[in-house]
Amino acid sequence: MESPEEKLKRQTIWYRRYKSRLGTPTLSEHHKAYLEEIGALLVLPKTTTDALLPLYISLLDDLIPVVDGSRVFRDLSNGEASTYLVRAMCLVICKTKQAAPFLRLTEDGPLLEHRKFGSKLLVGLDAALKADLEPDRVIKTQILALMHLHNDGFAGGNRSSSYLSQAICEAWSMSLHFNIAGNTDQEQCNFLWWSLRNFDRLNKPIMGAAPFIIDDTDISIDRISAKTNSYRSQIMEVSTMLGDLMTIATRVYKASSKSTVDDGGVFPTLEDITSNTNFPQFHQSHRVYLELWYHIAAMLSCRYSGPGAAQYDRRLASADRVFCIFSKGGHENFPPLPLVPYALSMSTTVIYRALRDGQRDLAAAYEDLQSCCDALDVLGQRWTSAKGVAKIAKRLCRISARASRNPLPQDTAQGAQNTRHIGGHVASRNPLNTVEQTPAEEAELMNMEPTLSSSLTGSEMVPGAQLSSRDQLWQGQALGPWPGGMDDPSCVPLDRAFYDLFDYSIPDVFRGPATCEFLQLVHNEDDGLDCGIQSTSPLASFSGCSDPAANMPF
Repeated sequence: MESPEEKLKRQTIWYRRYKSRLGTPTLSEHHKAYLEEIGALLVLPKTTTDALLPLYISLLDDLIPVVDGSRVFRDLSNGEASTYLVRAMCLVICKTKQAAPFLRLTEDGPLLEHRKFGSKLLVGLDAALKADLEPDRVIKTQILALMHLHNDGFAGGNRSSSYLSQAICEAWSMSLHFNIAGNTDQEQCNFLWWSLRNFDRLNKPIMGAAPFIIDDTDISIDRISAKTNSYRSQIMEVSTMLGDLMTIATRVYKASSKSTVDDGGVFPTLEDITSNTNFPQFHQSHRVYLELWYHIAAMLSCRYSGPGAAQYDRRLASADRVFCIFSKGGHENFPPLPLVPYALSMSTTVIYRALRDGQRDLAAAYEDLQSCCDALDVLGQRWTSAKGVAKIAKRLCRISARASRNPLPQDTAQGAQNTRHIGGHVASRNPLNTVEQTPAEEAELMNMEPTLSSSLTGSEMVPGAQLSSRDQLWQGQALGPWPGGMDDPSCVPLDRAFYDLFDYSIPDVFRGPATCEFLQLVHNEDDGLDCGIQSTSPLASFSGCSDPAANMPF
């Protein structure tokens, strides 16, 4: 049997041989011409890099310690930095407001809008990595990790998840999850590995495109613990603990889960998680990012619980806190990472559900939803993922505004309240739930059935008795008739759309088209809202993409 010393020696030899490739790949003239044309060989002008790299260092270098930003900046000044890594760092930071005046691909080239700038960089980097132009495999891992943070455009979530899985595979192949004797960059490699692990914990809910890849029991290196004189280590300790919390919060969504109740264990507070650090003295944008991460986990931890349950109250309180963070303004200065629009999108759905569950006054919910729409519009200028949720939320705002102008008569409203529970079952307007309806509601739903059926094909046409557990999700959360005058049949597909957006038991590729089909029912309503169903590709139209990133060739 191999001794630990022999194993360590073999890993060290492997790492040294595998870390850097000797020689350059042999490329045909046609391949070189292609790489030149697509931007794989692009070198960004000094005016761009001198502006964007300091932005990256100040805003993201400690928050996501994939690279040592200061070292890269120094190496760049000496002509020693990887041009591909520099472009990857610029790709991540280009969404910030401060970067806008510097987004040029060439010294005398035109000033580009961030989506076009990012799309050009992403396509070029993808081609360069596929051609194996970056000789250092640690740097290649860093580039892939940074590329995964750009999830705009058609199938952006799936593409982003693919880059992350490639980065993890590269890191695993180099044994970055082990301490390598003689590795002078061991500390940076440790930060890189744990950053990948934390990205993995966020990838499942935010991208909705893959399960967790990294199992903590496979990691040999110690967790990075907070040190008094190391700000980066303090952020990493909080991030790692939040990654643990995401594992717990999403357990109920696993395909193997047979549970129909939420975890009733003690859920730690943000103060518990940050108690070992100087969290109040963190950079404001870093503090906001980590708090949003915590509240996402808190909202995810409630899947089955209804009003009055501790999990439900926690979810609603977290949604309110996220809303409060964004309502203060300044969210254009938040870190340009996918977690930010995701947090607001999820908070919007929870606030809407509170209205449907009778936990929010109609006027208050309308005001909150309108504020969420305003913030989503701002984020939608940078994130296509926020555009789709904004379109649904605007539709709901218009319905609720119409309802507030035309409330139901008192006796009708009272009658609606009396139909919330019939014979121990919850009365619901959602025909996709397996709960029983009142006779009047059944008649109304029968009238709606041809319209709904016209939008469903294949496996979507499932009898109520055969619906999967994900279609029974709302059964534990009593959805009764709409409050006030919000008696609008189009709310049925909107209800399901908001549910489908955050159903983690199915992949995003199945969730997106169904959501778009439901939205297609209402985009020609007389309120004039365009829901974006214009393209032959429902996913592209729903994401609100009209930029070059939507038509990327991979």
